[in-house]
Amino acid sequence: MTAVALLATGCGGGGNGAPAGSTTAPVPVPAPSTTQVSAASTLAANCGLAVGNTTASPPEAYTLNSAVQPQLAAKPANPQLLYGLYEQDRWDAIGTRAISFSSSSNGGITWSTIGTLPFSVCGGSTGPGMAYDRASDPSIAVGPSGTVFASALAFSAGGFLANGGTSAVLVTRSIDGGVTWQTPTAAISDVGTAAGPNHFNDRDAIAADPNGPDVYLLWDRLSSVSGDAMPTYLAHSSDGGASWSAAVAIYQPGTLSQTFNNQPLVLPNGHVVDIFTIINGFGAQLVAIRSTDHGTTWLPNPAALVAAMAPVGTTNPTPAALPVRDSSNMAQTAVDPVSGTLAAVWQDGTPSGGARDGIVMSLSHDEGATWSAPVQVNTVPAVAAFDPTVHFGSNGRIAVTYYDFRDYVSGSTTLSTSLWLRESADGGVTWTEKRLYGPFDLNSAARADQSAGSTGNALFLGDQQGLAWTGVAWAALFAATNAQGPQVFGGVLPP
Repeated sequence: MTAVALLATGCGGGGNGAPAGSTTAPVPVPAPSTTQVSAASTLAANCGLAVGNTTASPPEAYTLNSAVQPQLAAKPANPQLLYGLYEQDRWDAIGTRAISFSSSSNGGITWSTIGTLPFSVCGGSTGPGMAYDRASDPSIAVGPSGTVFASALAFSAGGFLANGGTSAVLVTRSIDGGVTWQTPTAAISDVGTAAGPNHFNDRDAIAADPNGPDVYLLWDRLSSVSGDAMPTYLAHSSDGGASWSAAVAIYQPGTLSQTFNNQPLVLPNGHVVDIFTIINGFGAQLVAIRSTDHGTTWLPNPAALVAAMAPVGTTNPTPAALPVRDSSNMAQTAVDPVSGTLAAVWQDGTPSGGARDGIVMSLSHDEGATWSAPVQVNTVPAVAAFDPTVHFGSNGRIAVTYYDFRDYVSGSTTLSTSLWLRESADGGVTWTEKRLYGPFDLNSAARADQSAGSTGNALFLGDQQGLAWTGVAWAALFAATNAQGPQVFGGVLPP
């Protein structure tokens, strides 16, 4: 594959350069800190401007300088080396102009110069990404040698479920810590035809084996035909991302059903578990399947039930305000790199009797075959909590981040929102909580679509945020707002 140089687009919080090598001296425990990672967009003014919904009123627009939906991964052998992706210049209908990349060599205290990955026309000058107006849903993973893998959706601005519309999942890798990136591979590429059915590839996620060369890329594939089953797809690399298998459907949910938000996790023994949502006319269920042969076969079928999901969505309490587009029906997951324990967290209205969403967590100690009853982990159940993330640290330590409205003052037009980190050092028996960031005004967030055919009618920080363990502290990569609007920040919080 051809290597393409990273397109520099600004400076983050520290400008320490791309990480290289590994540290050998003991790493001191850092002080709590927060730094802005994203910066003013320097994407070319004339790229990625195609409008999909030409009948929208007001018409489609993007939020210049906005940064949302960050993802974060650490090098397994040296977790002080962190790599992050996020969406740059979010459109208020669907997608973003480009996917940005930044890295940290000191556990998230400072961040490198920002670059743009070749996933869309704004992201470079060659490769398959040049064929797509927009990108979305970035995902990132790091292999045992330090190779960084990144994937994203790429698609035309409109009509992707109709004649002429395009939709792809692109994947690339960097073998030099993010300095250069190889020309992306299209794991799948669909072009709509008049005859149909037409497809949109959605919610990609990538996972690398921390002890071997296998890399797994999963997504769901929507159909324009009502009643079509919408399965989970897999592309697999057995050579550290140098080549990829043809895309194959690995789980069929049945007619009138779709899989959604596939989350692959590689266990210490090399087995792979995919945790995902099945949505149909009966609601949403969180389920899990497992492969013990590098993705060739997956069991059980039907998938093992984690839990029924019952989100009610996040209501904006400020007067006459936009709703919040949150992570309803999307679990975030993690695997303990030593024990193989699996964790899933998601929004759910069950603890409040349907009054508001809390954050619940379920654990599995048998590779996803059985799961504990969901337990509420947010600490102020009287207010809505949303967009959780989960990650394991050393010695079974586990942390969950989430946003909530406990700082909101009733009647105010400022939607005071904070990001919290709740941590357990004993496998979830007891917990402590610390503020990670805030309060900030969520009403200044980027705009996104909330319903089909409309634009900009919801507040959007991203469907997911980033969390990692650096060996001595938690590192978060998250979206919030400040005087510059919606931005991505890095936070470091010792246990």
